[in-house]
Amino acid sequence: MEKVQEYDEREELRERIESWTEVPLNLLGIALLVILIVEFSMDLSAEWESRLNVANWFIYIVFTLTFFVQLVLAPDKRGYLRRNWIAAISVLLPAFRVFRALRAVRALRGMRLVRVLTATNRGTRSLSRMLRGHQFGRVMGLTAAVVLVGAAALVYFEGGGTYGEALWWSMSLVTTVGSDFQPETLEGRVVTLHLIVWGLGVFGYITGAVASYFVGRDAAAGAGEGGGEGTTAEELRRLRAELAELKAILTRTGARGEGDPP
Repeated sequence: MEKVQEYDEREELRERIESWTEVPLNLLGIALLVILIVEFSMDLSAEWESRLNVANWFIYIVFTLTFFVQLVLAPDKRGYLRRNWIAAISVLLPAFRVFRALRAVRALRGMRLVRVLTATNRGTRSLSRMLRGHQFGRVMGLTAAVVLVGAAALVYFEGGGTYGEALWWSMSLVTTVGSDFQPETLEGRVVTLHLIVWGLGVFGYITGAVASYFVGRDAAAGAGEGGGEGTTAEELRRLRAELAELKAILTRTGARGEGDPP
């Protein structure tokens, strides 16, 4: 009994801390996206690179402390890690920055790609939580964030183009329109694949939303023109009434037949 009580108390404290830190962490997640876009898409001076590096480390420290505090408090640590495995990767990722000498090595480009994916995941989750309750606005906001980050990643990994051109490529991929852009690097292909998959998901959502809107409008129009007789709900109510009337007739007929001679 004491273990169950301790389990509940620790989980309640963890959830309380998560609630307290939700808004600040959401804002930091969006700031992380902005920093990533600026860092990957622009030629910055040494001073600005230093400032962005400090901001990155500050956000990293805040996320790391929050993650480990909640991990320590979580009574089911394996379950917590399973639910937050991407957050765990993003916490461990900056540790590889100590290998500054490997900047030209292929593996470092792969780590940059992982950083793009984890930062995008964290930032979009933050944006999604801030826009909850506004389903269509949330989808559009997340799509805009994915397009902006995808363009910055394409500029960095592919090179040879401006951010405006990469933004056009990114929008073309997400809208499934297509373009003449063909990624040449492995990292660029991974980013392109994610943009295409996201675009297909958004296209499916928009198609479903538009279909639901027109179906609902037609149903409302039918109810207004026919006094509700043409709607499915009205037909069901009328069918129930007819069945009840038929049941009553059969009951009365059966009651009369019980007293009659065979």
